[in-house]
Amino acid sequence: MATTTTPRRKARRASTPADPPPTETEQPQADTTTPADPPPTETEEADDEDDDDDVPELPGDYKALRVKRILPNPKNVRTNAQALPGIVQNLEEDGIRGLLAPLIVIPYGTHRNKPRYLAVDGEQRYWSAVDAKQKYVQAIIREDLAGNVEQIVSMLRQIHRTDPTAQQLAQGVEQLALYGLDDDEIDRRTGYGIERVKAARAVAKLTGPVSQRAQQSGLDLTQQAMLSEFADTPDTVDQLLEEAEDGPFSFARAVEEVRATRARHATVEQRRAELTDAGVTLLADRPDYTDPNVKPVHALRTEDGKHISDDDHIACPGHAVAVYFPSYSTTLVELTYCTDWKGNGHTVYSSTGTPVRSGTMTEAEKAERRTVIENNRAMEAANTVRRKWVADLLAGTAEPKGSKKLIAQELAESGYLLGTWVSGGRKMLDDLLNPGKIKRPGTKRVPARGSEMRYTMIALASVVAAHESAITRTTWRGENESTARYLQWCTLNGYEPGKVEQLIIDKVTGNITSAGTSPALALVPETTEDVSTAESIDGQSAVTDTPGTLADDQAEPIAA
Repeated sequence: MATTTTPRRKARRASTPADPPPTETEQPQADTTTPADPPPTETEEADDEDDDDDVPELPGDYKALRVKRILPNPKNVRTNAQALPGIVQNLEEDGIRGLLAPLIVIPYGTHRNKPRYLAVDGEQRYWSAVDAKQKYVQAIIREDLAGNVEQIVSMLRQIHRTDPTAQQLAQGVEQLALYGLDDDEIDRRTGYGIERVKAARAVAKLTGPVSQRAQQSGLDLTQQAMLSEFADTPDTVDQLLEEAEDGPFSFARAVEEVRATRARHATVEQRRAELTDAGVTLLADRPDYTDPNVKPVHALRTEDGKHISDDDHIACPGHAVAVYFPSYSTTLVELTYCTDWKGNGHTVYSSTGTPVRSGTMTEAEKAERRTVIENNRAMEAANTVRRKWVADLLAGTAEPKGSKKLIAQELAESGYLLGTWVSGGRKMLDDLLNPGKIKRPGTKRVPARGSEMRYTMIALASVVAAHESAITRTTWRGENESTARYLQWCTLNGYEPGKVEQLIIDKVTGNITSAGTSPALALVPETTEDVSTAESIDGQSAVTDTPGTLADDQAEPIAA
């Protein structure tokens, strides 16, 4: 007999009225159940095994000391320590609890059989307690810092909180050096960095009026260290401080210009000393090309018209040498002369059809020559300063303004510049990307993995390196739209161009006076040099293609 199965019905839930929403005073209660502790980490397990047996003993003794028993430290490198209004107010309102950080002091003998202490760290807090008329102040007594070196190191470390002046930092670093610490040890003990320590040592050598003027000028530690190079020449210091009034870029360019002049002078003097030791007669100055008695050997011939080499001329009684730097080059030149070419049986070579100058230079030619010399020197200094600035810019974390536009313009409109640079071996790129470092063989300038920002910066550095490689000490003499555009990009990113760099920009933008010079170009200073004493080294006597104009290869005088 068949059976039928009756399907089960699901049990109905008893209907209950919906719970009313909680009132403002009946908000849901937070779960106050304490969560289970997470399992210990490997570090915590290792720490548990140590069982705190190796906890070091804290140095010093933490106490409340009478303010009148604490003395300010006469060796404090901060000479302008004073009370801070905020700390004074806290102490007046909360008493000894108003000082969040205690003073660091060392024992300093006794007075009326009671101990005295010397402040090592926290002198501004000390003066704040004095101003707030506090009887007691928090302090940690550190007998381990009683030595002079430890005191100075402690004070140099604590002045990281607010920047010290260059003189304060220099004074502290120099004291450590006098106690026998070398630069590396001072760096290790203070954490200042070796370059900063060296700069402080240099600033410490500034004394008297020079030191006072350096402080008043607002120069930072690095700039004052530059100034210390020339402390032995007050006129140079005056010149540099005047340039500093026009800003840090102007000061840096002036420093580089003076350095270059000194380096040229030192090179000339060294070579003159070597030639003197070798028995060579030297000319004090380069002879004027119009001198009837003295002629360069390359312009002389034998009686039968044969060329005279410098070696052939050594045996001549009139043999002499002039050592100098020409205005168009940074390479030292030695030019051989005969001081009595007629008496020694020589003749003067003259190329047919070449107009030979006669007479002295006109005042206009002298002024033009002074301009060439001054601007060449200014451009050389500007190149050094600008390249250091742009290397720092490329090392930054932010993309400089107008970078993509500059890259696009150089690729689309000045491709020849990049082509010339690439064929020349990509010089300067490594110096800009990694200043002071040597590129390891086999390493690529463009990494396989990098951010879009990194790739953009490498492309930008390539464009910058191409420009910098093409800019020389004589670039100011021409008109170059690409160079002007690059200098304007530098200006957009905070660089302050020098007057000779501004001239390059003005030639392209049209900001040129009727006289053909830029309004930004400085007037050429007066000079006591004999600007007519110029000489060519191209195998001919000093000539010009057109009478009355200045030859580009005339020599540059060396400043002492």
